[in-house]
Amino acid sequence: MDYNGRDEKEAQEAQEEFPLYTERIIINPKVKYKRLFSFLKFLGGAVIFGVIACAVIVLLYPYFDKKVNGNNEPAVSLELKKDQYIDDSVDGSLDNVRQDQADTDRLEIKSTAQINEEASKCMVIFENDGSQNTGMNDSVGLIIGDINNAYIIIADSCVLNNYDMAVKAGFNGGAYGEAKLIGSDSYSKVSLLSVQKDSIKADSDADIQVAVLGNSYKMKENDPVIAIGRINGSTGQTKFGNITQITDESSVDNTFEMMSIDIIPSYGDYCYIFNKGGNVVGIARPSGDMMKFQAVGLSDLKPLIETLSASPEIIYLGIKSTNVTSVTAERYKLPLGVYITDVIMDSPAFEAGLQCGDIITALNGNSVLTIQSFSEKLYRCVNGENITLTVKRAGRDEYRELNFSVVLSVR
Repeated sequence: MDYNGRDEKEAQEAQEEFPLYTERIIINPKVKYKRLFSFLKFLGGAVIFGVIACAVIVLLYPYFDKKVNGNNEPAVSLELKKDQYIDDSVDGSLDNVRQDQADTDRLEIKSTAQINEEASKCMVIFENDGSQNTGMNDSVGLIIGDINNAYIIIADSCVLNNYDMAVKAGFNGGAYGEAKLIGSDSYSKVSLLSVQKDSIKADSDADIQVAVLGNSYKMKENDPVIAIGRINGSTGQTKFGNITQITDESSVDNTFEMMSIDIIPSYGDYCYIFNKGGNVVGIARPSGDMMKFQAVGLSDLKPLIETLSASPEIIYLGIKSTNVTSVTAERYKLPLGVYITDVIMDSPAFEAGLQCGDIITALNGNSVLTIQSFSEKLYRCVNGENITLTVKRAGRDEYRELNFSVVLSVR
Protein backbone atom coordinates (compact mmCIF):
# COMPACT_ATOMS: atom_id res chain seq x y z
CA MET A 1 0.00 0.00 0.00
CA ASP A 2 1.44 3.36 -0.99
CA TYR A 3 1.22 5.43 2.20
CA ASN A 4 3.41 8.22 0.97
CA GLY A 5 1.19 9.01 -1.97
CA ARG A 6 -1.91 8.96 0.22
CA ASP A 7 -0.34 11.36 2.74
CA GLU A 8 0.51 13.82 0.00
CA LYS A 9 -3.01 13.67 -1.36
CA GLU A 10 -4.57 14.26 2.07
CA ALA A 11 -2.26 17.19 2.66
CA GLN A 12 -3.28 18.73 -0.65
CA GLU A 13 -6.99 18.30 0.14
CA ALA A 14 -6.51 19.87 3.57
CA GLN A 15 -4.83 22.89 2.01
CA GLU A 16 -7.72 23.32 -0.44
CA GLU A 17 -10.27 22.93 2.39
CA PHE A 18 -8.66 25.62 4.60
CA PRO A 19 -7.43 28.36 2.23
CA LEU A 20 -7.41 31.02 5.03
CA TYR A 21 -3.91 30.07 6.09
CA THR A 22 -2.50 30.99 2.70
CA GLU A 23 -4.05 34.51 2.33
CA ARG A 24 -1.78 37.67 2.52
CA ILE A 25 -2.57 40.00 5.43
CA ILE A 26 -2.73 43.69 4.33
CA ILE A 27 -2.07 46.26 7.11
CA ASN A 28 -4.49 49.19 7.40
CA PRO A 29 -2.80 52.34 5.97
CA LYS A 30 -3.82 54.34 9.05
CA VAL A 31 -1.96 51.92 11.23
CA LYS A 32 0.97 51.64 8.82
CA TYR A 33 1.66 55.44 8.69
CA LYS A 34 0.74 56.22 12.27
CA ARG A 35 4.38 56.41 13.38
CA LEU A 36 5.31 58.51 10.36
CA PHE A 37 2.48 60.96 11.09
CA SER A 38 3.56 61.16 14.74
CA PHE A 39 7.16 61.89 13.76
CA LEU A 40 6.14 64.58 11.29
CA LYS A 41 3.86 66.16 13.88
CA PHE A 42 6.72 66.21 16.41
CA LEU A 43 9.09 67.68 13.83
CA GLY A 44 6.59 70.42 12.89
CA GLY A 45 6.06 71.34 16.53
CA ALA A 46 9.79 71.59 17.08
CA VAL A 47 10.16 73.89 14.08
CA ILE A 48 7.33 76.16 15.27
CA PHE A 49 8.77 76.26 18.79
CA GLY A 50 12.20 77.15 17.39
CA VAL A 51 10.78 79.99 15.29
CA ILE A 52 8.88 81.43 18.26
CA ALA A 53 11.92 81.10 20.53
CA CYS A 54 14.13 82.90 18.00
CA ALA A 55 11.58 85.70 17.64
CA VAL A 56 11.34 86.14 21.41
CA ILE A 57 15.14 86.24 21.76
CA VAL A 58 15.50 88.80 18.96
CA LEU A 59 12.80 91.03 20.45
CA LEU A 60 13.76 90.81 24.10
CA TYR A 61 17.56 90.54 23.91
CA PRO A 62 18.18 94.32 23.52
CA TYR A 63 16.01 95.01 26.57
CA PHE A 64 17.71 92.50 28.86
CA ASP A 65 21.13 93.33 27.46
CA LYS A 66 20.61 96.99 28.33
CA LYS A 67 19.42 96.04 31.82
CA VAL A 68 22.43 93.85 32.45
CA ASN A 69 25.17 95.79 30.65
CA GLY A 70 23.73 99.30 30.73
CA ASN A 71 23.68 101.71 27.82
CA ASN A 72 25.45 99.89 24.96
CA GLU A 73 25.23 102.32 22.09
CA PRO A 74 27.96 101.83 19.48
CA ALA A 75 31.22 102.88 21.08
CA VAL A 76 32.47 106.29 20.08
CA SER A 77 35.68 108.03 20.94
CA LEU A 78 36.42 111.44 19.49
CA GLU A 79 39.97 112.60 19.06
CA LEU A 80 40.21 116.37 19.02
CA LYS A 81 43.20 118.56 18.41
CA LYS A 82 44.23 120.05 21.75
CA ASP A 83 45.06 123.73 22.02
CA GLN A 84 48.13 124.96 23.85
CA TYR A 85 47.18 127.07 26.85
CA ILE A 86 48.67 130.56 26.60
CA ASP A 87 50.71 131.48 29.67
CA ASP A 88 51.37 135.11 30.53
CA SER A 89 55.06 134.40 30.92
CA VAL A 90 56.29 136.70 28.16
CA ASP A 91 55.65 140.14 29.55
CA GLY A 92 52.73 139.81 31.92
CA SER A 93 50.21 140.90 29.32
CA LEU A 94 48.01 138.01 28.26
CA ASP A 95 46.40 140.07 25.50
CA ASN A 96 49.82 140.72 23.95
CA VAL A 97 50.57 137.00 23.93
CA ARG A 98 47.19 136.26 22.37
CA GLN A 99 47.80 138.92 19.73
CA ASP A 100 51.25 137.54 18.88
CA GLN A 101 49.90 134.03 18.45
CA ALA A 102 46.92 135.24 16.44
CA ASP A 103 49.25 137.14 14.11
CA THR A 104 51.22 133.97 13.37
CA ASP A 105 48.10 131.93 12.64
CA ARG A 106 45.69 134.22 10.86
CA LEU A 107 42.32 132.85 9.84
CA GLU A 108 40.73 133.21 6.47
CA ILE A 109 38.07 135.81 7.17
CA LYS A 110 34.68 134.72 5.87
CA SER A 111 31.60 136.75 5.14
CA THR A 112 28.60 136.59 7.43
CA ALA A 113 26.63 134.84 4.72
CA GLN A 114 29.32 132.15 4.41
CA ILE A 115 29.45 131.58 8.15
CA ASN A 116 25.65 131.38 8.38
CA GLU A 117 25.43 128.92 5.51
CA GLU A 118 28.15 126.66 6.92
CA ALA A 119 26.71 126.87 10.45
CA SER A 120 23.26 125.79 9.25
CA LYS A 121 24.75 122.53 7.92
CA CYS A 122 26.19 121.55 11.31
CA MET A 123 23.37 122.86 13.51
CA VAL A 124 20.71 120.61 15.04
CA ILE A 125 17.35 121.62 16.50
CA PHE A 126 15.93 119.49 19.31
CA GLU A 127 12.16 119.42 19.63
CA ASN A 128 10.77 119.02 23.14
CA ASP A 129 7.53 117.00 23.01
CA GLY A 130 7.09 117.15 26.79
CA SER A 131 8.21 113.57 27.43
CA GLN A 132 11.53 114.65 28.96
CA ASN A 133 9.97 116.79 31.69
CA THR A 134 13.02 119.06 31.69
CA GLY A 135 11.12 122.33 31.54
CA MET A 136 13.01 123.41 28.42
CA ASN A 137 11.65 124.55 25.11
CA ASP A 138 13.18 123.65 21.76
CA SER A 139 16.95 123.85 21.93
CA VAL A 140 19.93 123.57 19.62
CA GLY A 141 22.95 121.33 19.22
CA LEU A 142 26.13 121.33 17.14
CA ILE A 143 27.60 118.43 15.18
CA ILE A 144 31.21 118.07 16.29
CA GLY A 145 32.04 114.54 15.13
CA ASP A 146 31.30 111.83 12.59
CA ILE A 147 32.38 108.42 13.84
CA ASN A 148 31.10 104.82 13.84
CA ASN A 149 28.38 105.77 11.32
CA ALA A 150 26.94 108.31 13.76
CA TYR A 151 26.92 112.07 14.18
CA ILE A 152 28.15 113.29 17.58
CA ILE A 153 26.36 116.38 18.86
CA ILE A 154 27.23 118.70 21.74
CA ALA A 155 24.28 120.37 23.43
CA ASP A 156 22.87 121.70 26.68
CA SER A 157 22.74 119.06 29.41
CA CYS A 158 18.97 119.62 29.84
CA VAL A 159 18.17 118.45 26.29
CA LEU A 160 18.10 114.80 27.35
CA ASN A 161 18.68 113.28 30.78
CA ASN A 162 17.64 109.66 30.24
CA TYR A 163 19.83 107.07 28.53
CA ASP A 164 16.81 104.91 27.69
CA MET A 165 14.98 107.64 25.79
CA ALA A 166 15.55 109.65 22.62
CA VAL A 167 14.80 113.16 21.44
CA LYS A 168 13.87 114.24 17.93
CA ALA A 169 16.75 116.01 16.19
CA GLY A 170 16.15 118.18 13.13
CA PHE A 171 18.97 118.64 10.62
CA ASN A 172 19.64 120.92 7.67
CA GLY A 173 17.24 120.54 4.75
CA GLY A 174 14.36 119.11 6.78
CA ALA A 175 16.10 115.84 7.68
CA TYR A 176 15.46 114.42 11.12
CA GLY A 177 16.44 111.50 13.33
CA GLU A 178 16.48 110.29 16.92
CA ALA A 179 19.28 111.44 19.22
CA LYS A 180 20.37 109.34 22.19
CA LEU A 181 22.46 110.41 25.15
CA ILE A 182 26.14 109.40 25.29
CA GLY A 183 27.21 111.30 28.39
CA SER A 184 26.62 114.48 30.37
CA ASP A 185 28.61 116.70 32.75
CA SER A 186 26.78 118.59 35.48
CA TYR A 187 29.59 121.10 36.09
CA SER A 188 30.08 122.36 32.54
CA LYS A 189 26.39 121.67 31.76
CA VAL A 190 27.14 120.08 28.40
CA SER A 191 26.08 116.71 27.06
CA LEU A 192 26.98 114.60 24.05
CA LEU A 193 24.34 112.88 21.95
CA SER A 194 24.56 110.58 18.94
CA VAL A 195 22.34 110.08 15.91
CA GLN A 196 22.85 107.01 13.75
CA LYS A 197 23.17 108.04 10.12
CA ASP A 198 20.99 105.20 8.84
CA SER A 199 18.15 106.43 11.09
CA ILE A 200 18.04 109.90 9.51
CA LYS A 201 14.98 110.46 7.32
CA ALA A 202 15.01 113.05 4.56
CA ASP A 203 13.04 113.80 1.38
CA SER A 204 16.31 114.38 -0.46
CA ASP A 205 20.03 114.17 0.21
CA ALA A 206 20.63 116.32 3.27
CA ASP A 207 23.76 118.49 3.35
CA ILE A 208 24.98 117.72 6.86
CA GLN A 209 28.48 118.67 7.96
CA VAL A 210 30.71 118.63 11.03
CA ALA A 211 31.60 121.96 12.62
CA VAL A 212 35.20 123.16 12.64
CA LEU A 213 36.35 123.59 16.25
CA GLY A 214 38.59 126.59 16.79
CA ASN A 215 41.10 127.68 19.42
CA SER A 216 39.39 129.83 22.04
CA TYR A 217 42.73 130.61 23.71
CA LYS A 218 43.48 132.90 20.77
CA MET A 219 40.39 135.03 21.34
CA LYS A 220 40.92 138.39 23.04
CA GLU A 221 38.82 141.25 24.33
CA ASN A 222 37.04 143.39 21.69
CA ASP A 223 37.21 140.58 19.10
CA PRO A 224 34.05 140.45 16.96
CA VAL A 225 32.06 137.20 17.16
CA ILE A 226 28.88 135.71 15.72
CA ALA A 227 26.36 133.95 17.96
CA ILE A 228 24.18 131.33 16.23
CA GLY A 229 21.55 129.14 17.86
CA ARG A 230 18.62 129.79 20.17
CA ILE A 231 18.62 133.53 20.79
CA ASN A 232 15.80 135.65 22.24
CA GLY A 233 13.58 132.58 22.41
CA SER A 234 13.88 131.48 18.78
CA THR A 235 16.06 128.77 17.25
CA GLY A 236 18.15 129.35 14.15
CA GLN A 237 18.91 132.97 15.01
CA THR A 238 22.12 134.93 14.33
CA LYS A 239 23.44 137.89 16.33
CA PHE A 240 26.66 139.90 16.12
CA GLY A 241 28.64 140.99 19.14
CA ASN A 242 32.03 141.55 20.69
CA ILE A 243 33.97 139.95 23.51
CA THR A 244 33.91 142.47 26.34
CA GLN A 245 35.81 140.46 28.97
CA ILE A 246 37.73 137.19 29.38
CA THR A 247 38.02 135.61 32.81
CA ASP A 248 38.77 132.20 34.33
CA GLU A 249 36.05 130.39 36.27
CA SER A 250 37.19 127.69 38.65
CA SER A 251 35.18 124.47 38.54
CA VAL A 252 35.66 121.09 40.19
CA ASP A 253 38.86 119.50 38.80
CA ASN A 254 39.00 122.06 35.98
CA THR A 255 39.01 125.75 35.12
CA PHE A 256 36.99 127.19 32.26
CA GLU A 257 37.79 130.32 30.32
CA MET A 258 34.65 132.50 30.19
CA MET A 259 34.03 135.09 27.49
CA SER A 260 31.44 137.82 28.04
CA ILE A 261 29.56 138.68 24.83
CA ASP A 262 27.66 141.99 24.56
CA ILE A 263 24.41 140.42 23.29
CA ILE A 264 21.33 140.64 25.51
CA PRO A 265 19.77 137.16 25.84
CA SER A 266 16.41 135.76 26.91
CA TYR A 267 15.72 133.00 29.41
CA GLY A 268 16.46 129.56 27.97
CA ASP A 269 18.77 130.80 25.22
CA TYR A 270 21.67 128.60 24.14
CA CYS A 271 24.01 129.35 21.27
CA TYR A 272 27.42 128.76 19.76
CA ILE A 273 30.06 131.43 19.30
CA PHE A 274 31.89 131.58 15.96
CA ASN A 275 35.00 133.60 15.20
CA LYS A 276 35.47 135.60 12.01
CA GLY A 277 36.86 132.53 10.27
CA GLY A 278 33.69 130.52 10.90
CA ASN A 279 35.22 128.26 13.57
CA VAL A 280 33.41 127.48 16.81
CA VAL A 281 35.20 128.95 19.84
CA GLY A 282 32.58 128.87 22.59
CA ILE A 283 29.23 127.70 23.92
CA ALA A 284 27.09 130.47 25.42
CA ARG A 285 24.27 130.82 27.95
CA PRO A 286 22.68 133.91 29.50
CA SER A 287 24.62 135.48 32.38
CA GLY A 288 23.10 135.54 35.85
CA ASP A 289 21.92 139.13 35.45
CA MET A 290 20.51 138.36 31.95
CA MET A 291 22.45 141.31 30.53
CA LYS A 292 24.91 139.39 28.33
CA PHE A 293 25.93 135.96 27.09
CA GLN A 294 28.61 134.04 28.99
CA ALA A 295 30.50 131.66 26.70
CA VAL A 296 32.75 128.89 27.94
CA GLY A 297 35.84 128.60 25.77
CA LEU A 298 35.85 125.48 23.60
CA SER A 299 39.55 124.81 24.14
CA ASP A 300 38.92 124.06 27.82
CA LEU A 301 36.06 121.72 26.89
CA LYS A 302 37.95 119.55 24.40
CA PRO A 303 39.48 117.10 26.93
CA LEU A 304 36.08 116.75 28.59
CA ILE A 305 34.38 116.16 25.24
CA GLU A 306 36.81 113.37 24.42
CA THR A 307 36.17 111.78 27.81
CA LEU A 308 32.38 111.93 27.45
CA SER A 309 32.56 110.44 23.97
CA ALA A 310 34.32 107.36 25.36
CA SER A 311 32.46 106.95 28.66
CA PRO A 312 29.65 108.70 30.57
CA GLU A 313 31.77 108.49 33.74
CA ILE A 314 33.83 111.55 34.61
CA ILE A 315 36.79 110.94 36.90
CA TYR A 316 36.55 112.80 40.20
CA LEU A 317 39.37 114.15 42.38
CA GLY A 318 37.52 116.94 44.19
CA ILE A 319 39.56 120.14 44.07
CA LYS A 320 39.20 123.70 42.83
CA SER A 321 42.34 125.40 41.68
CA THR A 322 44.08 128.12 39.73
CA ASN A 323 47.30 128.30 37.74
CA VAL A 324 50.54 129.59 39.22
CA THR A 325 52.02 131.29 36.18
CA SER A 326 55.60 132.44 35.87
CA VAL A 327 54.61 136.04 36.62
CA THR A 328 52.58 135.02 39.68
CA ALA A 329 55.37 132.70 40.83
CA GLU A 330 57.94 135.46 40.65
CA ARG A 331 55.70 138.01 42.34
CA TYR A 332 54.66 135.82 45.28
CA LYS A 333 57.67 133.46 45.40
CA LEU A 334 55.55 130.40 44.60
CA PRO A 335 56.45 127.16 42.79
CA LEU A 336 54.98 126.74 39.31
CA GLY A 337 51.99 124.40 39.17
CA VAL A 338 48.31 124.03 40.04
CA TYR A 339 47.41 125.96 43.22
CA ILE A 340 44.59 124.30 45.21
CA THR A 341 42.03 126.90 46.36
CA ASP A 342 39.45 124.47 47.74
CA VAL A 343 39.15 120.76 48.62
CA ILE A 344 35.64 119.27 48.42
CA MET A 345 34.56 117.55 51.65
CA ASP A 346 34.72 113.72 51.53
CA SER A 347 36.23 113.77 48.04
CA PRO A 348 39.19 111.53 47.04
CA ALA A 349 41.46 114.57 47.44
CA PHE A 350 40.09 115.21 50.93
CA GLU A 351 40.50 111.57 51.96
CA ALA A 352 44.10 111.57 50.69
CA GLY A 353 45.05 114.60 52.79
CA LEU A 354 45.40 117.34 50.17
CA GLN A 355 44.95 120.87 51.54
CA CYS A 356 44.19 124.37 50.33
CA GLY A 357 47.46 126.05 49.43
CA ASP A 358 49.09 122.87 48.13
CA ILE A 359 50.58 123.25 44.65
CA ILE A 360 50.32 120.19 42.39
CA THR A 361 53.41 119.81 40.21
CA ALA A 362 53.07 116.25 38.85
CA LEU A 363 50.59 113.42 38.31
CA ASN A 364 52.12 109.93 38.28
CA GLY A 365 55.51 111.52 37.72
CA ASN A 366 54.34 113.58 34.73
CA SER A 367 54.85 117.31 35.16
CA VAL A 368 51.71 119.49 35.23
CA LEU A 369 52.08 123.26 35.28
CA THR A 370 48.49 124.27 34.47
CA ILE A 371 45.05 123.06 35.47
CA GLN A 372 44.35 122.55 31.76
CA SER A 373 47.10 119.94 31.36
CA PHE A 374 46.29 118.47 34.78
CA SER A 375 42.59 117.92 34.01
CA GLU A 376 43.44 116.40 30.63
CA LYS A 377 45.68 113.82 32.32
CA LEU A 378 43.13 113.27 35.09
CA TYR A 379 40.33 112.49 32.61
CA ARG A 380 42.46 109.68 31.16
CA CYS A 381 42.47 107.83 34.47
CA VAL A 382 39.86 105.22 35.43
CA ASN A 383 37.52 104.71 38.34
CA GLY A 384 39.30 103.20 41.34
CA GLU A 385 42.78 103.94 39.99
CA ASN A 386 45.43 104.75 42.57
CA ILE A 387 47.40 107.77 41.37
CA THR A 388 50.36 109.62 42.86
CA LEU A 389 50.19 113.40 43.12
CA THR A 390 53.37 115.34 43.74
CA VAL A 391 52.71 118.60 45.55
CA LYS A 392 54.66 121.47 47.05
CA ARG A 393 53.42 122.38 50.54
CA ALA A 394 54.44 125.54 52.32
CA GLY A 395 56.64 125.00 55.38
CA ARG A 396 58.02 127.43 57.92
CA ASP A 397 60.80 128.63 55.63
CA GLU A 398 60.28 126.94 52.27
CA TYR A 399 58.07 124.64 50.23
CA ARG A 400 58.46 120.90 50.83
CA GLU A 401 57.81 118.29 48.17
CA LEU A 402 55.31 115.59 49.19
CA ASN A 403 53.75 112.63 47.39
CA PHE A 404 50.11 111.67 48.00
CA SER A 405 48.43 108.42 46.99
CA VAL A 406 44.86 109.10 45.82
CA VAL A 407 42.18 106.57 44.89
CA LEU A 408 39.99 108.20 42.24
CA SER A 409 36.23 107.84 41.93
CA VAL A 410 33.59 109.14 39.51
CA ARG A 411 31.19 112.03 39.85
